[in-house]
Parts: sequence; structure tokens; C-alpha cells
Amino acid sequence: MKLGLPPGRYDARHEQDRNRQLEMADRKNHKRGQDIDLGSARLVLTSPDGARWSVTVDNLGVLSAVAI
Repeated sequence: MKLGLPPGRYDARHEQDRNRQLEMADRKNHKRGQDIDLGSARLVLTSPDGARWSVTVDNLGVLSAVAI
């Protein structure tokens, strides 16, 4: 995230807008101690040799990984 420069003097509206931007961006962050639900996004892992793998699960809970 990149926030613009603040105005030369305090401006309550600018401060409110900046706080709103920060709060919206914070909602997108994963938090410690909370489940992570990726929805339709992929889980991509990188192996020690640098290969990238997309991890999926089927309806029976079987995990599989496909190189990407």
C-alpha cells in the first residue's frame, strides 16, 4: 500500500480517509490465531529447489499438488 503525502496542516477529512484506507487494507491481511479461508484462490507452495506447487483438496479431503 502506498499512502499519499499528508497535507501541510491537519485536516480531519484527510485523516478520516487515511484511516479508512488503512482499515480496508488491514481487513485483507491474515491474522494470527484465525483460520485462513482462501475461497477460490489457490494455495501455492514453493519447494526447496524453487519449484512451485498448487495444492488442492477433493470432496473426500484428499490433498494433491500440481506443479505450476
